[in-house]
Formats: sequence, structure tokens, C-alpha cells
Amino acid sequence: MKIAIKASVALMIAVMIVSVLMYVTGLYENLLIGGLGSILLFITANIAVVFWALKQTAAENGYLRQLGGGALIGLIGGVLVFLGSMALMMVLPDYLEDVKTAQIVSLEQFNPSEDVLEKQITKIEAITPVSSSMQGMVGTFFTSLIVGAIVAIFKRKKE
Repeated sequence: MKIAIKASVALMIAVMIVSVLMYVTGLYENLLIGGLGSILLFITANIAVVFWALKQTAAENGYLRQLGGGALIGLIGGVLVFLGSMALMMVLPDYLEDVKTAQIVSLEQFNPSEDVLEKQITKIEAITPVSSSMQGMVGTFFTSLIVGAIVAIFKRKKE
């Protein structure tokens, strides 16, 4: 349990650092780096943290306990990511609006049809701090669960 909490806190800190750095440097304005790039960084951090945590508990835990450890990291980490994301948007009140504006500008550069553009803009404008934070929470949970299932195959107590 202690390792799951440490891993969850480390995961939340990594997500917050990436988010703040993307915003402060203005990289969020680049669709490739700010969109896909940041998601890949979040997933990479999640994989590294779950791997590290499950490696620490491999000698004592079989497959199901390791899988449970990955799920627990995802659950606790997901809640912490949600709370951290909400706090970030309180500390940086323009954060979400700036990111949404950058997404719309990037989308317009692809010259989609008016109908497609309108639908995408409507989706982007509908994003709220809560929905954005929920995406991070859900993504953290499922990534941790999937990574935990894979890592547990290799890093576990051999029965």
C-alpha cells in the first residue's frame, strides 16, 4: 500500500510538471507537441511509475496482487491527477481557455469542411475543468490497469 501511494503521488507530480511546462513554454499551442506529445509524455510517465512500483513488490506478490497494485496506483493516482488538474486550473485560470483556443487554431490549419470544423469546435468549447480533469483520471486508471496487467506477467512472485 505504501508503494502504491508513493507511486500515485509521483505520477500526479509528473503529470503536473508536464502540464505546467507545456503551458509556461507555450508548447501547448503546437498541435503535435501539445496534443499528442503531452499525451505520450503522460502515458510514458504512467508506464514508468507502474513498472517501478510493481518491480518493488514483485518478490512478495503473485499475478493477481500485482494486478491489484496496478489498479490501486491507477485509482489513487487518478484521483490525485484529477485534484491536481483542478488545482492547476484554479492557479492558472486562463489555462483551459488558452489550450482550447490553441486547439481550435490548430484544427483550422487543416482546412476541414465547415460541418466538420463546426462539430469539432463545439466539442472543444464544451470541455470544462471537470471534464478535462476526469479525462486525466480515467486515462490514468486504465493505463495503470493495462500496464499493471502486463508488468505483472513478468514481475511477480513465481508460485
